[in-house]
Amino acid sequence: MRRLQKIEFAVRSAFQTALVKTLGGPRRAEIPDWSARPYRVLFIRDDGIGDLIVTMEVLRAIKESSPTITLDLLCSPQNAAFGRTLPFVSDVIVHQRKSMAKAVPTLRELRRRKYDVVIDGRVAIGNVNTHTTALMLSTGARWRIGIAGRRNDRVYTVPVDAGKPPHWVDYLAALARPFGVAADSRDWRARLTISDDARAAAERTWLAIGSGRPRVLVNISVGNSERFWRHDRYAPVLARVRKRLPHATILIAAMPNEHSIAEQLARPVRGAAEYLSFAEVTAVVATADLVITPDTAITHIASGFQTPTLALMRKDTSPWAPYRTPGRVVYGDIKRRLEPGLPEERVIAALDDLVSEMGPGKGWVEGPPRVSR
Repeated sequence: MRRLQKIEFAVRSAFQTALVKTLGGPRRAEIPDWSARPYRVLFIRDDGIGDLIVTMEVLRAIKESSPTITLDLLCSPQNAAFGRTLPFVSDVIVHQRKSMAKAVPTLRELRRRKYDVVIDGRVAIGNVNTHTTALMLSTGARWRIGIAGRRNDRVYTVPVDAGKPPHWVDYLAALARPFGVAADSRDWRARLTISDDARAAAERTWLAIGSGRPRVLVNISVGNSERFWRHDRYAPVLARVRKRLPHATILIAAMPNEHSIAEQLARPVRGAAEYLSFAEVTAVVATADLVITPDTAITHIASGFQTPTLALMRKDTSPWAPYRTPGRVVYGDIKRRLEPGLPEERVIAALDDLVSEMGPGKGWVEGPPRVSR
């Protein structure tokens, strides 16, 4: 099996090399004076919502680097709605990664738009795959920017050496370097905001459960099965939350197919279960005092609001931990899966440490919880 995989990779790599030689133009391109004329820039971020959240300050920095830059996003159906809310993005093109044949309409649209610059934002992947190569070449852009040192990076005419920073957000920040933005020139944490109406709705959600503090959001749903943590393991953790924080208001968030399980978990700790849309969960995270979750999209939202977070993560995934966020990260013992490699005792120990660190005096004793539904 491994030999077949090596053969398949070699064939794909050879095909990509041929694509770049045939359609790629010059091997390298000098960085221009971005203020000299208008430049159309496309940033590829056709993956998850969390991926786009941690990229938004890089996008902002690129746009702000010169008034001559028009910045568009290539988004997935999952993150397109969020992409359209970013005020520094001019347009969003929606693309679903499937077969290359189904990508043809997107490739034609990118060619039609005549971009000057295209940026590969999928820095967490160790290989520049055939799909990304085709997307970049289809733009006809002279300046193709990406992180150097990955397999098949020959498609980049402006390869960026990011070094070996500890977090993948730092790799993303390196993509702004060709635009004159230094990595240490700004804070790369997402500057998320919510409207007054969204905040008021989140307050109503919390107050319907109780007025006690802290407000603890426990998310049990994940977007990737590798991050799944078995539902019954949450029960002792929730019991510990209630014991250590007797006045806490506990909200358990879950997708509709897990809602009944969330209700079962909430009942013994006098909490409540809710299904929340992306906009609703963003506002609830913003108004929470503590978030417990195995899902990285939620941790990235928490990072944007600096909400203390207890993140449950697989082994060897520290580059994807919450970026400069107060709280704790608990790692499992298995690289590919969170379950069964993370014992609840380890999570409880981290919770105890975090509660002791946060302590009283944070407005966490306003009154007992009350469940109204």
